[in-house]
Amino acid sequence: MVRVEDAWGQREGAAQAAGRQAELGWTVNPSSGGRGYATEAVRKALRLCFEDLRLHRVVANAFASNEPSCRLAERVGMRRELYGVRDSLHRDLGWIDGVGYALLAEEWKGQQATAPV
Repeated sequence: MVRVEDAWGQREGAAQAAGRQAELGWTVNPSSGGRGYATEAVRKALRLCFEDLRLHRVVANAFASNEPSCRLAERVGMRRELYGVRDSLHRDLGWIDGVGYALLAEEWKGQQATAPV
């Protein structure tokens, strides 16, 4: 999922913040894990966000206990920005800890410049 949204901005800069951020989301069937499909898909989504849509920032959230999603976010170059205590509601477990990741356009461009060809 790629959901374009407004970045936070003060009233005077709201127009400049409109549509400048996206949230990424993914779900992978565990039987398909470990084959690189999710990594490839998220990298393509990031390219779309930063090259085609020219966004400033991309974020992704996960349950803190979802280690595969956390590893995926980090593998594609996102940095962990927050750790929320019992901020995420899980259908079976109730309120559990969540994590938030982000990547800025200039960080992504820097990664592309140093990536092997």
